[in-house]
Formats: sequence, structure tokens, C-alpha cells
Amino acid sequence: MKKASFLLINLFGILTFGQKIEGKITDTNNTNLSYVEIVATQKDKKYSSISTENGNFVLQLPENGTYKLEIFKDQKSIFNEEIQVQGTLLKNIQTTSQPTAEKQIEGVTVVASSKKLVERKVDRLVFNVENSVASQGVDAVEALSKTPMLRTTDDAISIAGKSSVAIMVNDRLLNLSGEELINYLKNLRSDDIAKIEVITTPPAKYAAEGKSGLINIILKKNTNIGWNASLQTSGNVSSVTSWRDGATFNYQGKKLSVSTSGSMGENIWKQKNYNYSIGEDQYWNSDGTYWGNYRYKNANIKTEYKLNDKNLIGFNYNYSFSNPYNISRNNVRTLQNGISTEFASQNVNHNHNNNHYATAFYDIKLDSLGSKLSFSGNLISNKLALINNVSTFQNTEKEGVNYNDNLYNVYSGQVDLEKNFSKIKTESGLKYTMFKNESTAQFFDIENDETLLNPQRSNAFIYHEKNYAAYMSSSFKIAEKWDAKLGLRYEYTELDGTAKSDGAMVKSSYGKFFPTVYFSYKADDNNTMSLNYSRRIRRPYFGNLNPSKVYTSDYEYYVGNQFLKPSFSDNVELSYVFKNNFTTTLYFTHTSDSWDRIQKIENGNKFTTTENFFTENQTGMSLNYSYNQLRWLESNIFLTGFYNQSTSTRSDVNIFPASFGANLNINNSFYLRKDKNLAFTLGYWMDLPSKQGNSDIDFSNNLYAGLKLNLLQKNLMINLSVNDIFNTQAYKGRETYSNFTSNFKYKGLSQSANLSVTYKFGNNNIKGATKQTKFEEQSRVGG
Repeated sequence: MKKASFLLINLFGILTFGQKIEGKITDTNNTNLSYVEIVATQKDKKYSSISTENGNFVLQLPENGTYKLEIFKDQKSIFNEEIQVQGTLLKNIQTTSQPTAEKQIEGVTVVASSKKLVERKVDRLVFNVENSVASQGVDAVEALSKTPMLRTTDDAISIAGKSSVAIMVNDRLLNLSGEELINYLKNLRSDDIAKIEVITTPPAKYAAEGKSGLINIILKKNTNIGWNASLQTSGNVSSVTSWRDGATFNYQGKKLSVSTSGSMGENIWKQKNYNYSIGEDQYWNSDGTYWGNYRYKNANIKTEYKLNDKNLIGFNYNYSFSNPYNISRNNVRTLQNGISTEFASQNVNHNHNNNHYATAFYDIKLDSLGSKLSFSGNLISNKLALINNVSTFQNTEKEGVNYNDNLYNVYSGQVDLEKNFSKIKTESGLKYTMFKNESTAQFFDIENDETLLNPQRSNAFIYHEKNYAAYMSSSFKIAEKWDAKLGLRYEYTELDGTAKSDGAMVKSSYGKFFPTVYFSYKADDNNTMSLNYSRRIRRPYFGNLNPSKVYTSDYEYYVGNQFLKPSFSDNVELSYVFKNNFTTTLYFTHTSDSWDRIQKIENGNKFTTTENFFTENQTGMSLNYSYNQLRWLESNIFLTGFYNQSTSTRSDVNIFPASFGANLNINNSFYLRKDKNLAFTLGYWMDLPSKQGNSDIDFSNNLYAGLKLNLLQKNLMINLSVNDIFNTQAYKGRETYSNFTSNFKYKGLSQSANLSVTYKFGNNNIKGATKQTKFEEQSRVGG
């Protein structure tokens, strides 16, 4: 222990600089300059830091001596002076009002930065992916799994202790869910992600969709003139091997910006599962295996053209094609009405998915205060064809085949106005969205090598939905230390659905207000408190509404519910932030008409559907601590504890008593070189047992590690990571009903090693077209 302490003290002494410059930066009007760059140069070696929100800065230096000190704002020099440093130099700086020269900063060695791995803002938690060693060279799903507050499974992403979040990329909501969402995110590389925002209380400008808030993935961007390109390859090894190859090209001119990329790959995974539904005089027990091969190709192009200093137009287009192939096998034992049976089933699925997404926009700058008027139009077209060969083995083999065709079209148009005044910032906008969903399901029995249509198992469903939305918000300063943001959004929905088999129709309309309120009190540089309130809606996915049955055996199927209603939630948060390192948040959420899956056993069949069946209250507390006092170590700890209380609105579903749950996430980055080009990461997360509605989820945890190496002036990046080292991550639990309890477990290939190599050439500061467009309704396609 003494030796370890001695080594630690010596390592700390070697890596820690003893000289520094401290001070505050203001302009000629004595206004604090936030987030400007301070650069000290000595013998062609440069060191930099970034000022805080209040203009304070600390710049660590390796030795005493003479330095050239410069201040840069928006990459333009606003201060230049030669200084002498002996130990700690206290220096307040007043800059000139105008830049003295335009200059690109090159060759800077950053020894201190206010940009941390995790930052807490008034309405969101920000995880800086580009600062995370464990999140380099992996896909977006893996990066999300390393983000504090978030949990990922094979078919879902959620906020720890909560559920039903919506996913955005650059403020544009993805119209995907379940397996389709996971597959989309696997196509997105973490190397292209700047940060991930966990927004538990979204402002009024965002759609009210998502009970627990939003996850916003922000891609990297820059405005330097020039071009660059990159080549990437990666492989993931477990008991099977997956791969991905990709290329990007970015061009930034004075007026035209172009960004394009393409990728292709193959994700292979396996899963073992069981589902034992046991009642007093009955049971339905199933043991299964699953093997899947997700092959995909993806291409996109983004263009922006600057008409002049005030007008910007652009167009984005993305095309993706995938043809997943998977096989599942199950052995089933049942006891019904005193009669026991056994059978086996096999499903062989061939899917073809063509997805087109396009958006066009026009931005107008209105004044020097940053006011802006934006117009945008969006289109998504998703055509999914599924062929599912179903075989049931019971004494003799019984075969059938499902043909399912799903066509989703989503159209939207919106206008957004940001109007800034000297002391007030306002946002307002209008939006119209139309959904068209046409689905057909045909089931054919196969007898003597002939296919015969089974009308009782076939159906067609046509669903149309229109959404009208308007919002306005205003942010302003109440007093010197008090800030506020008030917003109100109104959404009106008309929906119309018809099932062809029985003529069942659903037609309804509803309009709801969604207020948002933020108050923030900043006592000083080290202490900030905030209080937030928001109302949210969780609409069903299209797949949840489709009443067509999808058979997995002669006695088992999935079916949607066209009468499913949205759920509504009210959310309150009280947060305290100390030195931007320690955050405590208390929250309360009330949700009515919550919906989830329900399993039923009726007339010798077992099926799964979705229904509204419980109301929920959740009270919780989260703690987040970031440690970066040592140059060679950055640590982040996130802990959430919560108390769930639910009541059932159905007599056939048993709700668990009120209970506690907790989640822990620890991430450590060890920098093995001063320039941080070699780094090691070690992280761990765990979920304690928790209960929600009629579900009781068991303990799960994951220990992971990674190594990152940058070569050739960071143009060659090599990343090696190992996930779930002890193979302990699994989704296991039970659901309770009035006449049986269903015990389940899903265990996928979480234990794996990932190696990725990225080579970049050209101007590495270029990111091409990066306009952030909003298309929030994307999240509801699928289900």
C-alpha cells in the first residue's frame, strides 16, 4: 500500500504543472467574456484553456519563463501581450472590442479545458462523446450505453429508472422504435458524434412526444474552409463476428457546403431466452434461441448554400437498405384444461427494408441579435416487406408463411421564429404533420407443397393521422441572479384507422396544451439551483396500433391494438449544481393511461398485445459527480434512486406493490501520455432490481474497458474496447396477471471485443454541411 501511494504521489508530481495564469476576461464594457480561448506560446509550443461562463480562467504551464499570451474569440485574436510567469500569475484581462487579426489556431496542446466529459445544464445533461475514450470507434448504441442516465437493450433505449424516451439526431426525432431504432443507431459511428444530450424536461419548441424526455445526438460540425475525408473499418468479435466499413467526404467553401458518407456492414447476434407462464392449473413454458444477421447499406448527402450573409438554403437526403435474416426456434410445453401438450416451432424471417428521408430548409437571419426565421419541409418513406416461414412440429409438421407489407409515409412542414431583444429571447412556431400507414398481412397454409390463403389469419390496416402544433416560449432574466424560461405548446391530433378483416374502425380527435416552466438561481460561480416543470405525451407506435396478427407458431402470435390511447405525464425537477462538478436532482413524475405489452392465454392460444392498463407515480433522486483534478485521470459517477408506485385499471393485470430501485454508472479515463494520445478507460454500470407496473426486473450489471491510440497527428485512430467483461448483462424478470405469472429472460451477446481503425486526410477541421433539422415524428415508425 505504501509503495502504491509513493508511486501515485510521484506520478502526480511528474504530470502536474506547477505554474499557471489565473484571472478574468472582460471587454471594454466590463462584460464577462464566456468560453473564449486563452493561448500561451513559448518556443513554438502552445498551451490553451477556455474561460468559464463568468469569464474566469486557469491556464496551467509547464515551466516559468516568457510567454506570448493571446485571447481568441471565434478563432479571431482579441488580445495579444508578452508576459513573464513565475509560479502563479494573477492577471485580469480587458480585451479590445474588435478582433485584431483573423487566425486559425494550429498545433495547440490543450492542457486544461472547461469542456468536461459530463456537463449539467439547466434543462439537460450533456455527455461529450468526443472526450470519452470508451465511446471512440464504436456505434451510437454503444456510445449511448456509456452515457450517464441511459440504458440500452437489444430493442430499447431508456433513461435509468424511467422509460419511453424519444431519440433525436441534431434536433430531428427518429421515426423508429424497437429493433429498427437499434439497427439505425448501429449505422451511426461515435466518431461522428460530438455529444449526447439527455433532456428530461424538453422546451416548448420540441414536440411533446416522449414520457421521460428526449435524447439528442449532436453530430460534429465546423466552418473552416477546405475539405477532408475519412475511411473507417471496424470489427466486433464475440461468439460471432460483425463488421462495418465506411467512408466520408466533407467540403466547406465560402458559400457551398457538402457532406456525404456511405457505409455497409453486417451485424450478427445470438440470443437465448425463456418465458415460463405458470398459473394455478395451467402453464405455458417456452425455451428458445435466436440468431440474426442484419445486413445493411447506407448513403447520405447534405448540402448547404449561403446565398448571402443572411440567407441559407439546404437539402438533406438519406437512403438506407437492409435485408435482415433471422431464425428463431422454440420448444413449448403447455397444460390447459388438464391436458398437457408439447410442440416445437421455427421461424425463418427474410426482411427487405427501403427507407428514404429528405428535408429542405431555408433560414433567414433577421438582425444582429441573432434573430432567425426558418422554413423546412420533410418527407420519410419507409417500405418494409417481411416473409416469415412458420413451422410447428407436433406429431406432424404444420407449415405456414406470413407475407407482411408495410408502407409508412410521413410528411411535415414547419416554420420557426427566433426573435431576440436586448433582454428577452423568444421562440415561436407552427407545424403540420401527416402520417399515412398502409399494412397488409397475408397468411398462407402450406399443404402438400401448395400455398392456401387463410382468410382468418389475414388482414389489412389503413391508418391516417394529422397533427397540428403551435408553440411559443420566452427566456429572460428576472433579476441579477435569477433566470426564467416559460413555454406553451398546443398539439391537435386527428386519427382514422380501419381494419379490413372485421371492418373495425377507430376515429378520434383531441387537443392538448403542454406547458414548460424553468427557473434558475445562480448564487455565485459555484452554486446554481433550478426548478423545471413539463407536461408530455407518449403516443403509440404504428406497430402497436396494427391489428393484423403475426404468427410465430400455430398457437402463438403478436397483435396490435387500434384502440390504444396515448399516455400523458407531468414532470417536476429540482436541481442543485456545485462547481459544475456535483449535481443533485430531485424529480417527480405522474403518468396516466400508461401502456405496455400484455400476455394472454385464451382458447389454447398465447398472444401478446399492447394495452393501456396502469397509472404511475415515480419519485427519485440522482447524484452526478465529475472528478478531473488530476491531469491523468477523469472520473464520472452517476447514481439514481427512485420509488415507483402504480395502480392497475384492469382486473386481469396484477400490479406490484410500491418499491425502490437504483442505477449506478462509473466511468474512468486514464491518460497514459501527457498529450492524451494514449488513454485507457474502465467503466461499470449496474441496475438494482426494480418494479414498474406489472413488471419486476432483476439485477443486471456490466464491466467494460477500452484503449485508444492516436497516431500521425491524430489522423490515424485505433480503438480497442471490451464490453461486459464478466458476461453479466441480461434482461430478466417477471410479469404478473390475475391467472398466471410470466417469468422471462433474454440473454444476448453483450460480451464482445471491438476493434476500429479510422484514417482521416485533408483538413480535419472540416465537417461539411451540418444544418440541424427537426423531424420529430420519425420516432413513431415501427413498433
